[in-house]
Amino acid sequence: MSNANTRENKDVFQNIIDDYETARPGYPDDLYRDILEYAGLHEDAKILEIGAGPGQATDFFVKQRFDITALEITEKQTRYLNEKYGDFPNFHGICAKFEEFDSPSDLYDLVFSATAFHWIDPNVGYPKAHRLLKAGGVIAVFWQLASILEPETEMLCAIREIARTYAPELDDYISRAEGEAMHQRRMEQMQTDGCFQNPVTKVYRWNDAYPTGRYLRLMNSYSDFHSIDSETQQIILEKTEAYINQNGGIVTIPQEVRLYMARK
Repeated sequence: MSNANTRENKDVFQNIIDDYETARPGYPDDLYRDILEYAGLHEDAKILEIGAGPGQATDFFVKQRFDITALEITEKQTRYLNEKYGDFPNFHGICAKFEEFDSPSDLYDLVFSATAFHWIDPNVGYPKAHRLLKAGGVIAVFWQLASILEPETEMLCAIREIARTYAPELDDYISRAEGEAMHQRRMEQMQTDGCFQNPVTKVYRWNDAYPTGRYLRLMNSYSDFHSIDSETQQIILEKTEAYINQNGGIVTIPQEVRLYMARK
């Protein structure tokens, strides 16, 4: 099921946090190590996260005891984060759009965003991130790509056919070539107004095995799935469940994450 990076509906998303946490793929340990190595964070580093969601990427930095401020745009999600990390005095969840977030300049050692920065106009977002970073500070933005790239395995192609038979409007995957064009745009966007020169990019790939139940929750975690009527949702889920169970009960998903980093 595609999550169409530019169209995730945040109002729906706040109501499907449980499925998101249970089923969405996380980020690999190597990604976090690469960010730490590139940024050279000291123990009292100050971090800003843009679009924390339920805290998939937040978790690593919170538990490293860095001082982290995480932005979310709804009160419900912000409250969820502050409750989740209530035992960590180094965590501060704030309900605010990044574009409207009021903060002193030159404050943060790291500004990062995990599969969320596409919600922000790059002509606004990158210059603002640059302003908020200390001299030598680092921006790190990264995206999950598996949910938007055209499926290539036999099972994922069959599941795609089930979905588009009943809801063709959800079939908004992009090709590998389109994904590469998107990558080039993101490299260029980081350099908006000359903000971040010589960005570094890395790709992480691995396979995830999804039992039937977790895969159905993955489908349910995407807001575009909730844009169709509940009867159609149920049909798609039932057809998908039957197909997976008839074919071994496991769906293997080739995961892919791309990271972009640059220094002020």
